[in-house]
Amino acid sequence: MHHAMSRLCPLATAAMLAAAALSAQDGADLFDPETLFESDQPAIFLEEIDEVTVPITVRSPKGEYIHDMIKEDFTVLDNDAVQEVVGFDVSFLPISMVICVQTSDRVEGILGDIRKTAYLFTELVLGEHGQAALMTFDSRVKLLVDFTNDTKKLDTGLKGMRIGTSAVALADAMYSAIRLLLKRPDSHRKIIVVISESQNNGSRIGLGESLRTAQLYNIAIYPVRLSTLSARLRRKPEVRAPTIPAGIVVRPTMPGTPATPTAQQQASYSVTPNMIPIIIDLVRGVKNLIFDNPLEILSRGTGGRAYSPRTTSGVQESIIRIGEDIRSQYRLSYRPNNLNERGIYHRIEVTVPYEKLRLRHRVGYFHGPTAMPDGEPVESSAGAEE
Repeated sequence: MHHAMSRLCPLATAAMLAAAALSAQDGADLFDPETLFESDQPAIFLEEIDEVTVPITVRSPKGEYIHDMIKEDFTVLDNDAVQEVVGFDVSFLPISMVICVQTSDRVEGILGDIRKTAYLFTELVLGEHGQAALMTFDSRVKLLVDFTNDTKKLDTGLKGMRIGTSAVALADAMYSAIRLLLKRPDSHRKIIVVISESQNNGSRIGLGESLRTAQLYNIAIYPVRLSTLSARLRRKPEVRAPTIPAGIVVRPTMPGTPATPTAQQQASYSVTPNMIPIIIDLVRGVKNLIFDNPLEILSRGTGGRAYSPRTTSGVQESIIRIGEDIRSQYRLSYRPNNLNERGIYHRIEVTVPYEKLRLRHRVGYFHGPTAMPDGEPVESSAGAEE
């Protein structure tokens, strides 16, 4: 198990106290500007790490999950230093999950599919002993349902989601979900499922701070990426008055110019080959990076897996696959033997003696203390090779 005790600066402490006092009333606003954002100074975390837990999935070249691995199959390196694996088990611990749904007006056409997913979460992901909370976000983050395993309560919350502004405060939502999960029992596996576009605008918390905190507390993030184009195509058409005067003939478009969305909108959702340098920079807080796939960054940085459904039933199918992924994990734990230095990023690597197997786990953690300064925005290097 990962036992981490955090001593926070006054700003971060105020944030955690605000979370602890949070009521479960529907629509409760998780962000109180008077307490959470009192200062522009960055939060400073002081971490004492006893054990590091690494949930890991192993898959065949065809994508099937491998369930018969043993502890001796795994080699764990922490900043290239070989670690002794002191704990090994298949993950059957109870799940605490926060479901975060973007409710911006940009995705109104897709929310109907999301409203039908309560049963999938409770029966196929959480299991008998798991519980989930439901949050929504646009420019603000709201808690609709506190932790429960009651399908009816979750169903009522999902059906009660309301459309908001066009903002996508993804980082704020992730930070709020983390704060909720920190109140859950240490023995629970902590998961965030975020159903959203791959955008982050209007957030007041940096994405790097949210990612860093998720890594420290072993919280895995599973994104289900929504397509703005699909949402717009399925949105009910607005009745508008004609803008062309009567009797005026509109010329057709030039031959060979199809009236279709742009190539960028139609492009497939590709996974960046290597995002680890960006993840490390975000977690260290040395840059305020701008990049194209924040959802992929969050999943890769925490050991989750990103899904990009393309069909009307794709959201439900993605949730089923998330449940399968979570139930197929191994849990390795070790006591780092190289924590003599503070303020450095520890990169985790896990290997097995079978070349064709594919492993996925969180990529590392930051051993504080360190400040999280905001640098000048720079262009993404997401396409750079390792």
